[in-house]
Amino acid sequence: MHIIIIGSGTCVPSLKRCSPCLLIRAAGTTILCDTGPGSLRQLLAAGVEISEVDMIIYSHFHLDHTADFCPFLFAAKYGKELQRRRSLTVMGPKGLQRWYESLVQVHGSWIMPDLFAVRFVETSAETHRFDGFTIQSAEVRHSDASIAIRIQENTGASVVYSGDTDYCKGIIDISKNASKVILECSCPEGFKEKGHLTPSLAGRIARKAGCKSLLLTHIYPEADRHDLLAPLRKEFDGPAELACDLMSFSL
Repeated sequence: MHIIIIGSGTCVPSLKRCSPCLLIRAAGTTILCDTGPGSLRQLLAAGVEISEVDMIIYSHFHLDHTADFCPFLFAAKYGKELQRRRSLTVMGPKGLQRWYESLVQVHGSWIMPDLFAVRFVETSAETHRFDGFTIQSAEVRHSDASIAIRIQENTGASVVYSGDTDYCKGIIDISKNASKVILECSCPEGFKEKGHLTPSLAGRIARKAGCKSLLLTHIYPEADRHDLLAPLRKEFDGPAELACDLMSFSL
């Protein structure tokens, strides 16, 4: 399993961090988790063409996590020779199909595939099996429809991506014994906001889940001006670090 942090930031424009996007290659399948604004260009910087993407998973429907979905579909229709022909799976919380249909109302045929099929899969707390890996989803506390996901290869390597979440049972349970847990950390310690994590809460999730290592992402510019790891280490003594754009690693 190979992972690239395409964007480690938020909705706030930053020269340091692009909006949320994560690439995971599991058992030969290329998966994007969220596609915030700027993700398509960042993919090129990571050496990845959009034609390589087999699946997109959305944690929720906020713009900073979804804005490049329409550009993705539009770009996939470009040019007779370059148009996408392989099917695309799009997974997300309940309401995914309705969300796409509302986008079609705005953009019309520009985001309606001509030569490839899009399969929409709505999920809440389920396990989906694919060739060589599984995707597990869990409901988490953020918007009306928010999920975390766990991708696990049949070899045992596993990664959890929280999307946006507050401290809740769902994110702890899905992170149990994971090889790597990638948690949002929007708020510096002492500046908690509803629907988001602080470093100590992220550390507590990692400790209770018994995960092998922790990576913090979805970091606002204000949070970047604070020490995020010191309060985290009061809760979790395992390997932990901050994500940065274009960071890559294998599990």
